[in-house]
Amino acid sequence: MSRYETDEDQVEAIKSWWKKNGTQLLSGILVIVLAWTGWTYWQNSQMTKALNASAVFEVMQVKQSQKALGDVLRDGLKLMEEQPESPYASGVALMIAKHYFEENAFDKAIENYQWAVDHAPDQSIKLIAQMRLVTVYVQEKMFEKANQVLTAIDRTSLSAAEKGNYDFQVAELALTEGKASQAKEAYNRVVSNAEAPESIQNLARLKLADLAG
Repeated sequence: MSRYETDEDQVEAIKSWWKKNGTQLLSGILVIVLAWTGWTYWQNSQMTKALNASAVFEVMQVKQSQKALGDVLRDGLKLMEEQPESPYASGVALMIAKHYFEENAFDKAIENYQWAVDHAPDQSIKLIAQMRLVTVYVQEKMFEKANQVLTAIDRTSLSAAEKGNYDFQVAELALTEGKASQAKEAYNRVVSNAEAPESIQNLARLKLADLAG
């Protein structure tokens, strides 16, 4: 025999169950719906942010090639403020720093290169910012600062090509400080590094020729 003798008994049983558990069930469904809706919104929001960041980056690349980056500096700075974790923001910081460097606004160049060092989500981007930061420090004869940046880099973790760039900066710093023997050693490491960028190798050879003369 069925647990419920008649249809009316089943209806009453359902009503009784619903009275006890209906609110809890609805709450659970609501939580699931809100969670799904929230997740979908978050995904869409993240995609929108990424697309906007990409658009800003691309516009700034075009403007930089046209020597008109100053026209969109505000957009770049806004991206850095709103999405500091984005790789596009780090790329923008590098472009802004280069712009200021070319304008001889070295303090602002240092500020933006340092921002990229602090926020870059990728080690390769961070290394680029560090190498450019050293270049500015060397030019401004801020040798202690340049040494601090280089010391913070773990050379053993670098690729062969990255070591070429690193050693070249070490040589440039040593040369500017008047440490000719250290500069020669570092330039020679660049020249003997088959994976070092060709442009860097050629510069190192010229520097070595000057030192030999």
